[in-house]
Amino acid sequence: MITRLFIKNFALIEHLEVEMENGFTVLSGETGAGKSIMLDAISLLMGKRSDRESLFDKNKKCILEMEVSLDHTISEIFKKHDLDFEKQTIIRREINPRGKNRSFINDSIVSLSVLNEICSKRIELYSQNQSISLRNEEKQLELIDKFSNTKEELKNYKEQFSVFQKIRREIENIKNGNKLSDSEIDFLTFQIEELEKSNLIKGEKENLEKEYKLLENSSVIIQNISDSYSILSDENGVNDKVSEIENLLNKVADSSDKIEKLNDRISSIRIDLNDIESEFSEINNSIDSDPKTLNKVGERLDHLNSLLTKHRKTKISELLILLNEMNLKIQSSFEFEKLIHKKEIELERCKMKLTKLSESLSKKRKELSLVFSKNIEKQLQKLGIKSPKLIIDFTKHEEFTQTGIDKIRFLFSANKGSEAIELHKVASGGELSRLMLCFSYIISENDGLSSMIFDEIDTGVSGEIADLMSEMMLEMSRKRQVISVTHLPQIASKAQQHFRVYKKENKERTSSEIIKLNKEERVEEIAKMLSGKNISSSAIINAKELLNQ
Repeated sequence: MITRLFIKNFALIEHLEVEMENGFTVLSGETGAGKSIMLDAISLLMGKRSDRESLFDKNKKCILEMEVSLDHTISEIFKKHDLDFEKQTIIRREINPRGKNRSFINDSIVSLSVLNEICSKRIELYSQNQSISLRNEEKQLELIDKFSNTKEELKNYKEQFSVFQKIRREIENIKNGNKLSDSEIDFLTFQIEELEKSNLIKGEKENLEKEYKLLENSSVIIQNISDSYSILSDENGVNDKVSEIENLLNKVADSSDKIEKLNDRISSIRIDLNDIESEFSEINNSIDSDPKTLNKVGERLDHLNSLLTKHRKTKISELLILLNEMNLKIQSSFEFEKLIHKKEIELERCKMKLTKLSESLSKKRKELSLVFSKNIEKQLQKLGIKSPKLIIDFTKHEEFTQTGIDKIRFLFSANKGSEAIELHKVASGGELSRLMLCFSYIISENDGLSSMIFDEIDTGVSGEIADLMSEMMLEMSRKRQVISVTHLPQIASKAQQHFRVYKKENKERTSSEIIKLNKEERVEEIAKMLSGKNISSSAIINAKELLNQ
């Protein structure tokens, strides 16, 4: 339910904040006072598109905010859109003077479609001139589903429909992506053979580059290593000199700890130098200075670099991945017909299940649509339409849809002998109002809504009919919040909360204001609704009687 509504710089409203309660709430006021502006603001907070023309001051930002009380049954939608679920959720919209706007749910930026998805699960707004539920055939089907309580059947159908669509997409992707022409197969085969003959090894290029660098500088390396070896090993070379130092220190090593430590260090150096001498010899013997080896390594590197350039890769490992992908592509192409056949069998099995589920869903809808029609006609008779006729016309879609195979239209006639026609062609505003209320009333047990908002749907009715409409609204409000913009005293008197919307003028412009009425103010407001601006004593008495009923 809506617990708070905040409006700033919107239409005729400069600043407004109102707290709402559960049960039955009415908004009254003179024509043009701004009652419907509040509902327009709620529509925007539910995801309706806006424009800068709706700003009170065209140079300032408009801020709309609605606090709603939610239960955990809707938390999955929050999770789906990665939003934090709060029992008291704040929905906010900001409309910039330049036409840009942002939407928030609990301070997280969201799209209008997300606003609509969340709000439409708990709030429904009915207006006489624009009722989605009456005009849209998809919404008409939704009404039947709510009344028929087909939630479980529809869930099972949608799950199977999702599988059906997935298999169809897979077949389409296989057809579009895996079937190769003969020339494509020949070209791929040539590329595969070229790569396989190359005997590619991961990391080979890097190792060859190091080897090539060594071979390319082999003569210089050999010369330097040889010279270094000579300096170490020749007569009177470094090794001999170090050995000579070691012999001299051995003679005096026991003279002091310090000399003994020096002697140990010299011995260690001599051992290291002997090891280095051996390694110089090994390196010299291991270096291949044959030009043929250099050419062989260079040719292999050129070949690998040519393959990398050709296939636009940088590493041998990437060529190996490409080789695997090309082999899989040819394999998939060769198995194309087999794979398609397998998927088509899978699709046919899925289609059989889907057909069974859709027929079961359709059967339940058709059976209970008759009950729905009779209930609506019965309620309409109570509301003064003597011979109403509501026909739920079922036809079939050519293909499966998200909601089944059923395509429906609501056909209606208010007069005996008249042909039933589509609802959006019904001319009488009073008939539309009563139809709308009856739909809401009949499905209210199964719709899951926490707030129902009626925008002057009582237009065109009065007297006893208005009394009956107020009783229906009051009954609905016992299980949910009902908000009604009304001009009828019979409806206003049934509310637990009564707000009056009025215009306030200053030197510069007119703005809309709202006030919550106490008991005495309600008597005056309802008396005014009964007799006009000049309130009579009898109107006061009637107003009190209405409030006490």
